[in-house]
Amino acid sequence: MSGTLENDLENDIIFGIYAPGTRITEDSVMERFGVKRHAVRSVFAHLESLGLLVHRPNRGVEVVEFTPDEVDALYDVRIVLETAAAARTRLPVSPEITRRLEGIANRHAEAVEREDFRSVYWLNQEFHELQFSCCDNPRLAGLIGTHARMAQPIRVVKYDDRAHMENVIAQHRAIIAAMQGTSQDAYVAATREHLPASADAYRLLYARRFNSVRAMR
Repeated sequence: MSGTLENDLENDIIFGIYAPGTRITEDSVMERFGVKRHAVRSVFAHLESLGLLVHRPNRGVEVVEFTPDEVDALYDVRIVLETAAAARTRLPVSPEITRRLEGIANRHAEAVEREDFRSVYWLNQEFHELQFSCCDNPRLAGLIGTHARMAQPIRVVKYDDRAHMENVIAQHRAIIAAMQGTSQDAYVAATREHLPASADAYRLLYARRFNSVRAMR
């Protein structure tokens, strides 16, 4: 049950059912999902370790809310980690890895077409977990996974932008093509190219949101 609860709460946070800054209580989760308190606490601790929740003294557990500067800092770290992993990946990757990446990329593109954004999210996770598993440093791959999960609430702000998502699909194809080749520089470039657009969109939405709040005061 805790695995299902973890996925359900993660999805709810990623897709804004629990908005950034929202307080989440153990009792409300227990009532909604029909689970025990120890299961809720375990899931809260795990989601906090992923950077999706934060425990604030005298306030309880809240959904993380990034400022634009925090988003920029997170993406700076992601660029360092992911390009380092690309530079440490032995090329070309095996035909089996290519086949699996292409299968995930195809399912991801189909989910975009259906506007099945939860599948888009999980398939994107699966694609990049497999991509970076090819790096010869498993600790680096683990750090990439952690920071990618932290960034998902930022990435989904563009999921309903078809032009952006078509670009993401093309970038997935470019990553696969680079991993089939022998140019480390080309693979590093394809990996880096995949990162910045969501952060830029989040900064724009954040500015609009808080300018609107100020205007209402």
